[in-house]
Amino acid sequence: MTTETENKIQRFEPSTRSLDRLLGRPAARPGTVEMREQASLLAYWRILRKRRWTVLIVFAVLFTIVFLGTLKETRIYRAGALLEIEKENPNILTVQELFEMESVSDTYLETEYRVLQSDTIARQVITQLRLDLLPEFNPKAGRHAATAGLAGQTPPPDPADVDVALTQFRERLTVDPVKLSRLVAVQFESRDPQLAAQVVNAIAQADIEENLRVRWEATEKATDWMTDQLQDVKARLEKSETQLQAYAQANGLIYLEDQSGVTENIVDERLRQLQEELTRAQADRYQKESLYRLVQAGDLDSLPGVANNRVIEDLTEQLTEVERQKAQLETTFTADYPKVRELQNQEDKISSVIARERRLAADQLVNDYQAAVRREALVQQAFTQQQANANQIAGRSVQYNILKREVDTNRQLYQGLLERLKEAGVSAGLKASNIRVVDVAVPPRKPARPSLPLNLSLAVVMGLGLGVGAAFLQEHLDNSIKSSEDVERYLDLPALAVIPAVESLNGHRGGAYGLPEGAATNVGNGRKAALQTTAKSWYRIVGGIAPPAALAEAFRGLRTSVLLSTADRPPRTLLISSSRPSEGKTTISVNLAISLAQLNKRVLLIDGDLRRPSIRKALEMENSLGLVSYLTGQQDWRSAVRPTGVDNLDALVCGPVPPNPAELLSSERMRVLLEEAREEYQFVLVDSPPLLNVSDARILAKLTEGMILVVKGGDTPRELAQRAQGYARDVGANLIGVVLNNLDVRSGDDYYYRYYRYDYYGSDHGNRDGAA
Repeated sequence: MTTETENKIQRFEPSTRSLDRLLGRPAARPGTVEMREQASLLAYWRILRKRRWTVLIVFAVLFTIVFLGTLKETRIYRAGALLEIEKENPNILTVQELFEMESVSDTYLETEYRVLQSDTIARQVITQLRLDLLPEFNPKAGRHAATAGLAGQTPPPDPADVDVALTQFRERLTVDPVKLSRLVAVQFESRDPQLAAQVVNAIAQADIEENLRVRWEATEKATDWMTDQLQDVKARLEKSETQLQAYAQANGLIYLEDQSGVTENIVDERLRQLQEELTRAQADRYQKESLYRLVQAGDLDSLPGVANNRVIEDLTEQLTEVERQKAQLETTFTADYPKVRELQNQEDKISSVIARERRLAADQLVNDYQAAVRREALVQQAFTQQQANANQIAGRSVQYNILKREVDTNRQLYQGLLERLKEAGVSAGLKASNIRVVDVAVPPRKPARPSLPLNLSLAVVMGLGLGVGAAFLQEHLDNSIKSSEDVERYLDLPALAVIPAVESLNGHRGGAYGLPEGAATNVGNGRKAALQTTAKSWYRIVGGIAPPAALAEAFRGLRTSVLLSTADRPPRTLLISSSRPSEGKTTISVNLAISLAQLNKRVLLIDGDLRRPSIRKALEMENSLGLVSYLTGQQDWRSAVRPTGVDNLDALVCGPVPPNPAELLSSERMRVLLEEAREEYQFVLVDSPPLLNVSDARILAKLTEGMILVVKGGDTPRELAQRAQGYARDVGANLIGVVLNNLDVRSGDDYYYRYYRYDYYGSDHGNRDGAA
């Protein structure tokens, strides 16, 4: 057997774990985290599969309600338009501001969004389209329409009706800004698609007209104010100019305006010119004085007029040539030679001419210096005189400048107001709006709501969610014991065996294990199921024929659990009881006895339920004297024991129902019976009444070596099982474990279900030893 199979059997065969604990063997290694998580998910799946009808009913109800509600819901159409809000402009625009590109502030955009949703725009649209006369917006519209029809004309808007329509209008209008843009989506909902589109377009048009109206009114008010201010500024300008002119004439102030437009007094202009002329004269005198000082020093060759004189340069060249020729002749001839004397005369004449030219140049420089000195003196004298006149004029110009600044200020103010007034007229004539319709609203073809696919999808999700929640709530409120884990968790007892309900295996319903009463079922290759029935609904397993593997294997497991329930030896006297009636304790007693007898062990089955005896019926035995006859002293118990038709199995039936069962069971004869039967039989099983109904089971529990508590899976409340357990322990009973009977394995673990299905219909069970 693989490790995976061992893990599954360890999880779903609780009797093995319980026996390990009872026998002191080490517990199996706990599974990994992944296996525990998988088991948890499987547990949820089992709950959903078990409560599938709850989930389906809740889902079907909610889905049907949503489907019918969607079909009956009024169709609502949504039309939308896209608007662009351009940059924020002042109330009075310049031509440059009309065409420049600027970013739009968030504050301005938010203001425009609120304007689109304002009551002013809404009332204009309501009045324009007469929405107050439509029943969709005004429930009283039908009465007004009838009155208007009789009068033959449309009544004027009623403020009360407009207010009612305004409330509906606000609920249907949606203004959604488009992120990271200057666009805004305007949407409106209505039962009429044409009306929805008309309202959206009317809102856009009303907003544009309102924007133009506000700007026009602001421009008109500004124009009127600037016109009044312009007249006042013009009068002040004329007055200041008159005062300035009169003051200039009275003080002899003459001002000229240069090419750059700067106004300057004529005296100051002349003083500035004389100052420039004096600077040039001084510079000329400085230059000529330096040449004059060279002349005085006798350094005529360094003078610019001498060194640069063309005549002197030519004469110097001629002198050099004559001296060269003379030098050549003197090497051959004497000074008296005629040619030498001629060259000497030429040299003397040229030298004298050069000396004369140098003197003339020096004299010219001296004259130029003297003229520069005289010119500088004259200019200095004129500048001093003009400076005195300028000082006199400066004192008079202080008041003049004050008057002139006032004139300039008034002139600038006048020109600015005049320019703004002209621009205001241009802006008003342009009728430009900063709101533009990008996409015009068109009538929608499909309704916006209700959306049948969306509603049904939500219904599916919500239906499944509520159904699952209801299933888990139902499971939480279900306090019955449904699994071997519940047995160990709430009763702290080992689950000796899990007996399945056959209808959970084959899908049919019937008696205690799902088979029709008195029927034998063909299972697997035409074999007969060895499940014999009585006229009632008790079933027992018998040997000789291959038994139905699921039930036979379940009782084999119970038999094994009983045999291994204690370390030294199994209990030989067993009491089988339950917390309440109809939990299958008689069936468990009969089949456990048969299963023990199949081990070639002598088994005695005693019907200890003296109030509602069932062993005789379950084993199809005749009514005769039995346990009651022995307890009343009528006969020995051995003579009352009857064979059951099953090898090694005898039965002691109840006999006549006594009026005082508790007194009989608590007698000494009952204790003696169990002690003597234990000496003659290897196992003695006692079928007792329920623990919670009467005290009979508690009396018998003290007389037996072990007690088995039968719990009906998925039906017995854990509180009753816990109370029955407490009753048994209060009297000192040795409660060895619990049998989980008639369990619907379809709601259990998948492996458990597949195991029993395979065991019930599998072909390999035909070779099993029926007398195991």
